[in-house]
Amino acid sequence: MTIHPVNEIMNRFKDALENPYEKLRLLKEDRETKVVGCSPMHFPEEIIHAAGMLPVVLQETDEAVTEGFSHVHSFFCGITRNMIDIGVKGHLNFFDALIYSDICIQNRNTACTLKHLLPDSYVEYAQFPTSLNREGVLEDTVRELERLKDKMGQLAGCEIDDQSLEKSIQVYNRNRSLLRRFHDLCRFNPNLLPIRDKQAVIKSSMLIPKEEHSELLESLLKDLETQASTPQEGTRLFLSGHLCQGPKADILDLIEGMGGLILDDDLYTGYRYFAVDVEMNGSPTEALARRYLDKTIPIPTLSDETIRWDQYILERVKDSGAQGVIILIAKYCEPHLFLYPFIKKSLTTAGVPHLMLETEHEVVSLEGMKTRLQAFMEMLGKGG
Repeated sequence: MTIHPVNEIMNRFKDALENPYEKLRLLKEDRETKVVGCSPMHFPEEIIHAAGMLPVVLQETDEAVTEGFSHVHSFFCGITRNMIDIGVKGHLNFFDALIYSDICIQNRNTACTLKHLLPDSYVEYAQFPTSLNREGVLEDTVRELERLKDKMGQLAGCEIDDQSLEKSIQVYNRNRSLLRRFHDLCRFNPNLLPIRDKQAVIKSSMLIPKEEHSELLESLLKDLETQASTPQEGTRLFLSGHLCQGPKADILDLIEGMGGLILDDDLYTGYRYFAVDVEMNGSPTEALARRYLDKTIPIPTLSDETIRWDQYILERVKDSGAQGVIILIAKYCEPHLFLYPFIKKSLTTAGVPHLMLETEHEVVSLEGMKTRLQAFMEMLGKGG
């Protein structure tokens, strides 16, 4: 039996997500390369790549939190509890460095805790500005990036020059461009792949070396683009939320299994990750700083009164043609919970139906969620 190229490539992407830290440990041994883990959202992976090391975005696993209970507050979000737990269990020992950035108090505490739990590992904390509109913010961001660039160069045993950094930016921009092409293809033909497969493509890009992921993705796109469009049958939805980790596949399956057709998203393991390129104007370090400060995609962990995540969602919903919005909020996610009332008010005022689902790291019964989803879908069906 001949394996269809799409299935073969998708299996490569999915394989990277199965027991990811063990796969990365083996990759490190096989290629004799240094591996650096980054907390989600802010740290520019290009700096690590330019030093000849492999940057990966730390991923939440399905492993139950057990040994980590005595080292983390129970009211911390799932990914922070999970990271500390697998750190206690030794699953992160192979990393040559772990870099955390200033996303929230919980992320900051996780960095401090891992530094204590992993005394033989290098744990760095990136203190980027959190206020985007204050005077000197660009200069402060560049200064912190230069400091971290020196640290990564010391770790790798080399100097990260502008030429190396420019080449890495080109590698990452290419991958972002391909991911946007993939996103647009799935947006206009949402039945092309199940949403869990779309997530596998994006999340694997955070683990597989970017050059290899781009080659695989380009081959996948060539095959997918030859397939005919299929009718958009289902309740058209926009998926929002989850700032640091990907949604549970079981929840995505439930949404699609109940007739949901996810047209677009602003997930971190979605459009948010690859939406903006690094524009090469000036020095590469300044270019990276400008991407961090870019206001195209609202980032709830940064403060700027001109950024309105609620209005951004409304515009994206309108552009996508979605009938309603499903908002996934990780339990105890303070930045998201703070802004949700504003999002709720704006969606309600604009007459856009939405359903908020609180998710948790631990496995929970989907029955309650299923009942709420069913009622939401029925309401949208009657309204549309």
